[in-house]
Amino acid sequence: MSVGPRAAHITPLRLTVYYAIALVWFFPLLWMISKTFTPAADILGKAKQILPTTLSTENLWAVWNNWPFARWLLNSLIVTVCAVGISMAVALFAAFSFARLQWPGRDLVFLFFLAGMFIPWEVNAIPLYFIMNSFGLLNTYPGLFLPITALPVGLFLLRQFFINIPKEVEEAARVDGCGSLSILLRIFVPMTLPALGALAIFVFLFSWNEFFWSLICLQGSKRMTVPIGLKMIMGAQNIEYGLLFGASFLAMIPSLVLFLILRQQVIRGISIAGMIK
Repeated sequence: MSVGPRAAHITPLRLTVYYAIALVWFFPLLWMISKTFTPAADILGKAKQILPTTLSTENLWAVWNNWPFARWLLNSLIVTVCAVGISMAVALFAAFSFARLQWPGRDLVFLFFLAGMFIPWEVNAIPLYFIMNSFGLLNTYPGLFLPITALPVGLFLLRQFFINIPKEVEEAARVDGCGSLSILLRIFVPMTLPALGALAIFVFLFSWNEFFWSLICLQGSKRMTVPIGLKMIMGAQNIEYGLLFGASFLAMIPSLVLFLILRQQVIRGISIAGMIK
């Protein structure tokens, strides 16, 4: 079995450092999973114990039976799927326009969008509230996912990929009679699948875990998402740690499943993005 050039240069010391970093990252996750399957009465008394002595699913069933967690999952799934789909479509066409098409003021407009990446997400809350209220979109699904689709990170990522595609590929396609839309969908999109996979993961995680804007947009609404539900389970005074651990574990599963499905695309996207200047 042949070993790649990068794998051949991994020294035992570097490998040890990698495993140490992975352990530091994985330990809180392991501790959370352990407390999820620990009986609620034993969580505080055995807080320092990593592995539970008695496995129990009472925390999971308590969350599922006593709270509308299934509804929260459905709401988060609807918001996330819409945000991912619209974000990828908008970023795809906008990035192609900024990277390959010539039109007046193109670079200036791109700098305007690029500047938006440096504005904290929380700063947009007040103007977003008045905008969504004027359109009657508060307490609705579009009111949640439309602001997320306007994030410029997807535009920047895909534009960088499109710029690095050789111009000869586009010129050959135009000689064969392909228009801009055909070039984008038939040539650029297949070549950009790693970047699209990385973008899908990013938007999914951001949408799934978004809390600040959801808390403002959803006020006593039945469209409450998982992060808002976790806040409700936490309560203001008496925190039921068993319920909180169980709900956190259930909320983590969709993100983990998506990453396992698209992990190769994410790794390839990160590797290629690292070569983009």
